[in-house]
Amino acid sequence: MLEIYPWQKKQMTRLLTMSSQKRLPHGLLLTGPKGIGLKQFSLVFAMRILCESKETNLEFACGGCKSCELFKASTHPDLKFIEVEDDKKFISVTQVREMIEYVSLKSFSTNNKVIIINQADIMQRSASAALLKTLEEPPEQSILILLSHQHSKLPITIRSRCHRIDFKPTYDEIAIGWLSENLENTELSPNLLLHLTGGGPLRAIELANEEDLMSRHELVSDLNKLSDKTSNPLKIAAHWHELGAENTIPWLLHIFNDLVKLKLTDEKARITNLDLREDLQGLANTLDLLKLVRSYDYILLKYRELTGVMNYSPVSILEEIALFWKNYDATNVES
Repeated sequence: MLEIYPWQKKQMTRLLTMSSQKRLPHGLLLTGPKGIGLKQFSLVFAMRILCESKETNLEFACGGCKSCELFKASTHPDLKFIEVEDDKKFISVTQVREMIEYVSLKSFSTNNKVIIINQADIMQRSASAALLKTLEEPPEQSILILLSHQHSKLPITIRSRCHRIDFKPTYDEIAIGWLSENLENTELSPNLLLHLTGGGPLRAIELANEEDLMSRHELVSDLNKLSDKTSNPLKIAAHWHELGAENTIPWLLHIFNDLVKLKLTDEKARITNLDLREDLQGLANTLDLLKLVRSYDYILLKYRELTGVMNYSPVSILEEIALFWKNYDATNVES
């Protein structure tokens, strides 16, 4: 049976208390970093809400009633899970309209109908507008649970009509202990993996099995090379393209964020790339703070272009980043 993760107990207790006191709102917004386990938490909570057990002090669903059996078989008529379809980039207005029609019907077996919308922040505008109407006048039996890793992207009108439950990044002993038990065949420490993933233990498990971790070392080396006047930024950009733009640019953002911290606070900085501290400190010592900050802002701009709706060329974006870094000093002097 599904269980919450050990770092989620506080949030579950809060929601179950609200439920037992008949204070559970119709709209919930669960937020937190990638890999914190929002999807599983929402399903465990939904199973408990739909459970037919008469015992009010149960922390989790009984697992044996008709409702729980339907839930475990993924055939519960009072639960609807919405997420981006495989061939799409956004949650469509059609999906939301189907949900509105579904929630307007009477519940089949319980007094609640639970709708979970995963990655709610990537709904189409028309989908958000349609959802807002349901949040403004929710059917009595409905509970809408929105999951988001970037809740600020949701319209303020939707956020204001949902009760927010935050899941903060976790770096504590509970998460480290859980990772230690679940990591396989890796020399990387749980503490490092948690910092590299922004405090998301599930993402840390995924990252431990990915090959692009070593690319961070190559990126630091490439940044050092770009400081050499004889270096070829286009060749370095080609190397970054081989590593993959969607991996390279986020790692560059992490690296530059660490460089800024090291430039400001020296060895006391709490950085993400803990294993690269010595190399990053050496690079930071040779650089101007203004250059680092402006470079971070520029890379962030290029990342938004890469992940936006326009089809920018990944190669061109990487070349622009390499050229910006290579030519920054000359451009700055001329201006």
